[in-house]
Parts: sequence; C-alpha cells; structure tokens
Amino acid sequence: MKDKIVIITGANKGIGKEATKQIAKLGAKVYMACRSIDSANMAREEIINETGNINVFVRHLDLASVESIIKFTDQFKKEETKLDLLINNAGLWTKTKRLTDINVEFTFAVNVLGPQFLTKLLVDELKRGANSRIINTASHFAGGLDITDINFDRRKFNETLAYKQTKQANRMLTREWARRLQTDNISVYSLTPGFIPDTQLFREQNVFGKFLLKIFALIEGRTIEEGADTIVWLSSAEKILGNNGGFFNRRKEEKCKFNNPAAEKRLWDKCDEFLSNVKTNEPVFR
Repeated sequence: MKDKIVIITGANKGIGKEATKQIAKLGAKVYMACRSIDSANMAREEIINETGNINVFVRHLDLASVESIIKFTDQFKKEETKLDLLINNAGLWTKTKRLTDINVEFTFAVNVLGPQFLTKLLVDELKRGANSRIINTASHFAGGLDITDINFDRRKFNETLAYKQTKQANRMLTREWARRLQTDNISVYSLTPGFIPDTQLFREQNVFGKFLLKIFALIEGRTIEEGADTIVWLSSAEKILGNNGGFFNRRKEEKCKFNNPAAEKRLWDKCDEFLSNVKTNEPVFR
C-alpha cells in the first residue's frame, strides 16, 4: 500500500488500532482520526516503533460534532490532495439518551451521521485517489431501524436497540454509497468484525451485562487481531471477491437481510435532513 493515503477513525484502540498497525506495516501513510488525542498519540508511538513507518499522524476528530468534522476535513485538505482509503471504524454504545448540537441521538450521530458527513466532505479527495475504497465497520448485531424515529421520540429509548439500528444503517448506507459512486471508480464495503469482548465498546455495561458478555465471549468471541483482519483485507487486497456495496465477514461476502434500495434512499435523505442546516465551505448535498 505504498503511496496510499488512509484515514481511519477510532484508530487509537481495539480493532481500529490493530488495523492501523497492519496498514502501516504495508507502507501506507495513515491519519489516525480520534477523539482522544492523548490516547491516540500513545498508540501512534507504539505503531511507529513496531512498524518502522513514520508516516502515521494523529488528528482530532469528534464524530458527534459537525464542527469537529468540518475542522478535521478542512485541515486534511490543506495537507493532502487525494485520499485512497477511508475507514469509518469508530463506534459508540451508550446507556443514556442524549442529543448532539444538531439534535441527533448520540449513538446514531457517532455511528452513522458523523461518518456519513465525513464521507460526504471527502468525496472529491476520494475521487482523486487511485481505485479508492470506503470501508464501514458494521455488525451482525443489527436491526430495529425506524427511519421515522431515529431519535426515539416515540419509542422508549433502549441502549441495545439504539446501537443495533446504527449497525443496520451502516450496512444500508454502504450500498447507497456504492450505487452513487459506481461511475467514480470508488468501491464501498461494510463488514462485521465479530463479537470482540476485549474492546472499549461495552464499557458502560452494568455488572450483569458484563457477566453475560463474558459468557457469550466463550462461545462467539474473537480476538482484536481476528476482528481487524477483514478491515485490513478489504483495505489492501488487489481484488475483492464480492460485490461493491457488499457486507463481509471473515473475508467473505454474506447476504444482507437489510437489502432494500428504496429504504436505503430514505435513510440517505433522512441523514441529509439532519445535516440540512449545517454550514460548510463547500456543497455537500450533491
């Protein structure tokens, strides 16, 4: 992956950190887009020491904040003219309902709307890349999306459902992006890393919840290295055996039960509705 320029969100911990390390080993120039700068700098130093690749950089990015996303992309565009690979990996599971500065439920903002906005702002750079790819970390643990009630205004807020609906949305928007970019030589894929108990995703679980997760981990658990493997493969393989817009598990495409072009278009439009009042330096609704 020499001469490739890569952005990966949530690159300071878990599968994001491992994927960053493996991609850096392949010689890419990597931008670690992270909310915690201190944690990211520690991870960067470790990655550089292990890989010998000094072209690994930390940049602040808070996917819950449209201002942060705009600031991140503006800075990236001053430093680079192209982007070959965007890995939307960062994710959140939170117990409490709260809204962002543009009144979007926090889990959906971080897991779906933030990556959607980030990708929109970087489309031109991706078009200037070489056989560019967008990779979205999704999950098998997906479902329950109500496009008319993203914020749980009608439904009682449930942390599990809030997370599951975002993972369904990740898979749906991946296919919509693939359709919209099919003439631009940009491939778009989603994947499940599997259940990885050794991450920060479940840090807000109560004692009983953590106990159940430990039991499930004995049956279905994967290591961080195993979870990152499909991300790295989708990032670096010369040829992907699967469809553009496909959903992948352990390097193989799986049939996605949420395949519905009309619903995917409605979800895209709903995201645009949330972002309609955001002011940027360039048009993002094309």
